[in-house]
Amino acid sequence: MSYCVHCGVELEDRAKRCPLCQTPVIDLWKANNTDPVPEIPLPSEQPQRKINRRLLVLLIGLLLLIPLLVVVIINLAMTHTLTWALYVLGSEICFWTIFVLPLNGSGKSPYLYVAVDTAVIALLLLMIYLENHATDWFLPLALPITLLSGAAVLLQVLIWRGKRIGKIRKTGWGVWVIACLLIGLDLTITHYLNNAFGLTWAWYAAFPLLIISVVLLAVSYNKKAVQWLRRNLFV
Repeated sequence: MSYCVHCGVELEDRAKRCPLCQTPVIDLWKANNTDPVPEIPLPSEQPQRKINRRLLVLLIGLLLLIPLLVVVIINLAMTHTLTWALYVLGSEICFWTIFVLPLNGSGKSPYLYVAVDTAVIALLLLMIYLENHATDWFLPLALPITLLSGAAVLLQVLIWRGKRIGKIRKTGWGVWVIACLLIGLDLTITHYLNNAFGLTWAWYAAFPLLIISVVLLAVSYNKKAVQWLRRNLFV
């Protein structure tokens, strides 16, 4: 739809003159010999949809419940009591607390999750021990290893969540924690097997890590060395 530039009368599509004032109608597109640029519709911006974590946790719970019910029914049908089905129950509880529970608890302290995970794993091992305690292995072996591993993970979280120390110093302390964990595991296993504390394989695994840890910590306190590493290795 077009209008006369002189009197404003509405013009027909193919009119060459205004029917009122006889002003010539000039087609600017033809005069310039250019084609009109088609309007390209802009894609509508759709907001990103967030995953419903509660629904995801519910679906995972239902998926875990199905094999548990099958195992419980088979166990009751075969033995008329719950025996090995308890292992499946304990394993699913561990899976739930380690992988699923953090999905529904954003904003909570990771230290709490590590403590809960350590406690649940220890309870699972205790249940296995009570169901089949042919030898005394829970208190002298399983529980110390579980507590040592949980403490190591807590220390790693504490180190890497620190904001006042650089990556080199964090790596140094992280390697130091791993070395101490290996020493603790070696002492625990050796005492369980030989009823005496001593280091066997930790000499080959932990002490090289301790040397690397000392080197990294020494470098982290040298500003020139830190600047050189950042400039050349981007760390």
